[in-house]
Amino acid sequence: GGWCNDVKSCVFRKGSRRGSSNHMERQLQFTGIMSNRPEENPDFYNWNRVKVRYCDGGSFTGDGADAASGLYFRGQRIWQAAIDDLMAQGMRSASQALLSGCSAGGASAILHCDEFRGMFPSNTRVKCLADAGMFLDSVDIAGRREMRDVFNGIVRLQASGRSLPRSCTSRMDKTSCFFPQNVLPNIQTPTFILNTAYDVWQVLVMHFNPVI
Repeated sequence: GGWCNDVKSCVFRKGSRRGSSNHMERQLQFTGIMSNRPEENPDFYNWNRVKVRYCDGGSFTGDGADAASGLYFRGQRIWQAAIDDLMAQGMRSASQALLSGCSAGGASAILHCDEFRGMFPSNTRVKCLADAGMFLDSVDIAGRREMRDVFNGIVRLQASGRSLPRSCTSRMDKTSCFFPQNVLPNIQTPTFILNTAYDVWQVLVMHFNPVI
């Protein structure tokens, strides 16, 4: 999860499992909503389940480069290539499809929800689920907007603006449209939001100790 919003944090990230497949686990055990055990996952255990590994640091929205540092941001292209590959393998014929994600992936599920819907025939039932993906544009106790600073860095460095929903960017600035709260009012696809009343990460990290 998480993001990188400046050259320093992105250079650090590319040397970790969050920034390169060279450092990722080769296999992951599917649990929870991804599990194939009916007692653990009664609703989806017999669905085809796919996890798209997160490595771009921009919730799959980046499509730019920083020539000086040699960083290339390809989150949107990774997302598109992954979905295109799945479609070619038969997902296009699915009767139902659910796009979900957690944390930065939850935000990504919201940002890409209508785009995902548009890839299927009109008679396919498509929905989205965002787990802990509501990152708020709020003022912290120091009077700052830490999340806005973070998201602004992502949008500027990774050239995310053109990947964000046009239903939002047509009426608000690009950084505002990285916030799910500004995208949700115009989403056309049924979307489920799962979030705690008090998000510990946002309360502690962003409002008291603003370090990612």
